[in-house]
Amino acid sequence: MSSSQLGTPMHLRLEARGGALTAGLWAVACGGEIERATLDERPRADDYAAHIQPMFERLGCSQGNFCHSAPRGDFKLVVTPDEAELQENYLGVKALIDRERPDESRLLRALAASSLLPGGTHVVACFRQENACGFRMLQAWIAWRAEGDPRPGDLGCTVEVPPPDACASPETDDVCCPRGAVDIDP
Repeated sequence: MSSSQLGTPMHLRLEARGGALTAGLWAVACGGEIERATLDERPRADDYAAHIQPMFERLGCSQGNFCHSAPRGDFKLVVTPDEAELQENYLGVKALIDRERPDESRLLRALAASSLLPGGTHVVACFRQENACGFRMLQAWIAWRAEGDPRPGDLGCTVEVPPPDACASPETDDVCCPRGAVDIDP
C-alpha cells in the first residue's frame, strides 16, 4: 500500500550513527505517529577497528610485501590504515564472512589449521586450534547479532605478536605458519 493510499504522506529518513543505521518513518499529518527502528551494522565496524584489524597486524597478515599487504586474490589489508583505508579493510574482510553461518565463513576456513590439509587453499594457517583466542575473536565478531551477544573484547583474551620460533612451538595457538611448518592432524 502506498502512502497516498493511506491518505497521509509518508517519509523515510536513514541516519548512520556510531555503527548503527537508524530508520525513521513518520507520517506528516496532525497527530501522525513516529516509528523508529535501529538497524545495527553487522559485523560491527567499531569491533573490527578495535580488535580484528590489530589482531591481523599482530599476526603479520599485512606485513611487508607479502601476504595481504599487496592485493592477494580479492583481499588486501593496509598496515596502520587511515580512516578510509580502515573502512576498505573492514569491507574486504566483511566480504569473506557468512553472517548467517559464521563457522562456514571463508575467512575462518582459510585461517584455521585445517586449511593446510590436502584440498586447503590458504598458504598459511593462523590458528592451530579453534579455541585459539584469535579464532574465537573472529567467530564472535562475525556471529554478533544484538546487544548481549559476546563481542571480541568480551572474551578476556588477547592476541600477541608471536615469537620468531612460534611455528615450531605447539604452545602458541595464534600464529601464522606456512604449509609444512606445522603438524596438522587430519
